[in-house]
Amino acid sequence: MYKFASVLRRLRIINCASTSPLLRYRTLLHISRMNLMTISQLLEEAYNKHKIVPDVVDKFDTHGLLTIEYSPESLVTLGNTLKVKDTQKSPKIQFTLNSPNQEEELQVEQEDRFLLVLTDPDAPSNSDHKWSEYCHWIAKDLTLNTNNAQEDSLSTVLDLSKATHIVPYEGPAPPEKTGKHRYVFLLYKQDPSVKYEPPKDRPTWGTDTPGLGVAEWIKSVGGKSQLLGVNFFYAQNEVQE
Repeated sequence: MYKFASVLRRLRIINCASTSPLLRYRTLLHISRMNLMTISQLLEEAYNKHKIVPDVVDKFDTHGLLTIEYSPESLVTLGNTLKVKDTQKSPKIQFTLNSPNQEEELQVEQEDRFLLVLTDPDAPSNSDHKWSEYCHWIAKDLTLNTNNAQEDSLSTVLDLSKATHIVPYEGPAPPEKTGKHRYVFLLYKQDPSVKYEPPKDRPTWGTDTPGLGVAEWIKSVGGKSQLLGVNFFYAQNEVQE
């Protein structure tokens, strides 16, 4: 958690309007040279510890850091807890590609498009999955910076104003006395041959089968979509007793 928070702080330096070009470059260079194995292990440990794998998705190879900021004080950091009231508006999303020259480096072309998802696998509670997973958001046709020789290309702040929101953002609303819910963001590389029809309903992602969600939707309508990155937080209703 500490190491990931450190990366987040560096990404915020990059995004600050007052940051000089030189500092921005040096910060990106530092992130790009971080030990990929250390970052990958950190992410995998968090996914397993909080059961994102296998509750939401199967094990996958991460291709970068997905960072989410509701406000400077409300960052999503692999399982931290945020207040419901602070998550009612769609957040700022950033994706930073793994360092260049890695064997599994993701190649991003100008025509590539990306899909962002937010899902709750604990609806209405962690022990009762009759509404799970609950679809909170699907935004498609996002773009990333293309791969090139410039270090700036590693990191992209997603322009959500240009996305197609096939399921509009709905903030967390965990019911009373249901404990903490996991809210999971996932970023996919789109398959250009499919249209990504929205699920017919938010609960169970329209499958009418408790416990099913984004993974089944991707299998059904997503063709060869590729999962690139995941991040998540917890939130709960203030009434628990």
